[in-house]
Amino acid sequence: MANIHDVAQRAGVSIATVSRMLSGENIRNRAAVEGAIAELGYRPNASARGLRLGRHHTIAVIVPDIANPYFATLVRGIEERVMTKGFRIIVASSDEQFTAEREVLGGLIDAVDAVAIVPAEASDRTHRMLADLGKPVVLIDRTVGDDPEFDLVHVDNAGGARMAAEHLLSLGHRRIGIISGRQETLPGQVRHKVFLDTLSSAGVQVEPEDTKIGEFTRSFGERAAQEMIAANTGITAVFVGNNTMAQGALLSLHAAGVGIPGRLSFLCFDDFDLAELLPSPVTVISRPAIAEGHAAADLLLARIDDLETGRQRKFMHKVLPVALTVRQSCAAPATS
Repeated sequence: MANIHDVAQRAGVSIATVSRMLSGENIRNRAAVEGAIAELGYRPNASARGLRLGRHHTIAVIVPDIANPYFATLVRGIEERVMTKGFRIIVASSDEQFTAEREVLGGLIDAVDAVAIVPAEASDRTHRMLADLGKPVVLIDRTVGDDPEFDLVHVDNAGGARMAAEHLLSLGHRRIGIISGRQETLPGQVRHKVFLDTLSSAGVQVEPEDTKIGEFTRSFGERAAQEMIAANTGITAVFVGNNTMAQGALLSLHAAGVGIPGRLSFLCFDDFDLAELLPSPVTVISRPAIAEGHAAADLLLARIDDLETGRQRKFMHKVLPVALTVRQSCAAPATS
């Protein structure tokens, strides 16, 4: 491959002259240098250019749980996009803990150009921590306030919860349970509220004993389903707020011999790898995790470019659509 020395020799200028032009300076022999670059197919070394501009060509990606299929796919989407621009990523899990986020960012911030984060909590301290980084930040899936002053990429949580409720209602269900994640987060709060509001508008109320709220974890989903089984309140369907809780709930239901959908219709937010391979493939609200990653990466790359050009632009809040993927885990309520 051609290097900067080859370009300088072809253009009849010094290496320093080529370097100045690549750094954005106006030079007298610009046409000759550009012609040499085109003829030789020269591509500037991203690392060397980064050193001149104080850039690391690295982006930190912080997610609550990299084992969650959604977050793993999201990270893949980010990596796909930034690699085409000569960037790499450093991935860390926060385990839904603010202190872990703070420690990770404290150790990485001097080695990265920007941060993509799914924040553990929507709090003032999270907002202050991210604002004090002094680097471009994009929030994914969750926000840190009504007007976060950061770029934000998330999905239509309200639309997804509404579709889930309407699907169960259309099948004739009227006694419905819900297993929801943390209400301190945007997706947890919106999915829970809109699902209940949609049922309420149809004259259906979810009883307190049929409502379980906790962590977005497999262990909580397993425990919540066990409590529902023990209570035996007569629910005919259940909506679970994310895929990891759903996997735990399915374990408990299987262990108790609860037939799906014969005895209980089952629907969750977020698809997962085994959803289609179960005896009754799971109906889900699916979201475009790869596209979310692409959108977040594009916003960060644009912000990094803005630092070089001095451009100012408004913060972008992108909402991506979701879809109801109907499989075999939902059916009309059993007659007995």
